[in-house]
Amino acid sequence: MLDLSKEVEKELDERIFPFWSNLADYENSGFYGYVSYDGIINKESEKGVILNTRILWFFSAVYCLQKKPEALSLANHAYEFMKSKLFDDEYKGLYWMVDFKGMPTDTRKHIYNQAFGIYGLCQYYKATGKEEALNKAKELFELIEKKCESSNGYLEEFDRQWNEKENEMLSENNVISDRTMNTHLHILEAYTLLYEVSKDDNVAKRLYHLLDLIKNKIYSTKKHSLKVFFDKNWNETVDIQSYGHDIEGSWLIDRAAEVLGDKKLIESTHEYTKKIAENIYKNAYSSLGVINETVDGITDAGRVWWVQAETIVGFYNAYEKTKDIKYLEAAQDLYKYIEKFLVDKKENSEWYWKLDVNNKPIDNMPIVEPWKCPYHNGRMCIEIIERTAKHCEGKLS
Repeated sequence: MLDLSKEVEKELDERIFPFWSNLADYENSGFYGYVSYDGIINKESEKGVILNTRILWFFSAVYCLQKKPEALSLANHAYEFMKSKLFDDEYKGLYWMVDFKGMPTDTRKHIYNQAFGIYGLCQYYKATGKEEALNKAKELFELIEKKCESSNGYLEEFDRQWNEKENEMLSENNVISDRTMNTHLHILEAYTLLYEVSKDDNVAKRLYHLLDLIKNKIYSTKKHSLKVFFDKNWNETVDIQSYGHDIEGSWLIDRAAEVLGDKKLIESTHEYTKKIAENIYKNAYSSLGVINETVDGITDAGRVWWVQAETIVGFYNAYEKTKDIKYLEAAQDLYKYIEKFLVDKKENSEWYWKLDVNNKPIDNMPIVEPWKCPYHNGRMCIEIIERTAKHCEGKLS
């Protein structure tokens, strides 16, 4: 049987960490924002705020796991870039995009960006104990709650001055959607880590609120999946099932309930997240990967890098909750698939973005761009290593 923890640790140490380490921009700060399919670094490409906050999270998390000095140095580098270039000192919050020198090129404010700012800052605080980072995360939390929260969920996109605008950046399929599962899921993720490190009662209250929204507005009891796009009244705007978000959501939702430590909430949450994982296992997974999504009845059967990574974590989480060996075996099979097909074996490369139905990489899809980051695959490695260690220590029954 495949030693999954050993294999992903090797992947983390020998491919993912070195690749992203080499993208540090020591001349202009931050990290290079684009690497082509052929491995060519564009040193003057724009630098996405989502990419750079996720990089901050990644190197901070690696340091927490391995206490590797290089990881701490890179986390410090990412933090200084974020602190000096990505925050809007005048109107507060994080920009959407800056140029290669760190000057703002897209000043819109999106709650998705702010959430990943919190996520990266909290992990950096865990790594370093720097109160400044935690305080900045708390400031972003307060900003979200002041500017973005409505009585029925969160508003998502704003201009630089925090005037609401159409949710262009997180909408798809030529339909503008006021609310998205994706954004609400990642606010939950960010608040979970913020509560874990701060134990702030106000954060706990908002976590309970988000878990209630997800269960009662986003989760489909009929399909055992997470609905994706909505208007302001939570009516679906597009008929879509996003298999990667479903399985990612299944373990992030569990994590939120567990961090709150509410036994009844944990039980009721596990009850429906197990159904989500089972649905993915039955309808989206095979030993040749997990399909991407179904929109208006049409299925995209391509294999996307982050979907495979999140499914490994989601299936391992389901294995922990159910003790059903099929989920562990599926996680192992998926990793074999990743190693065989999805990893770019070229020197100084990482994972392909997407494979077609014949498991061939789709030409010209970049290895790095504003959405292609070490957060999904790097986190998968870290989650599996940490969860396996807990099993070995007898902390999980």
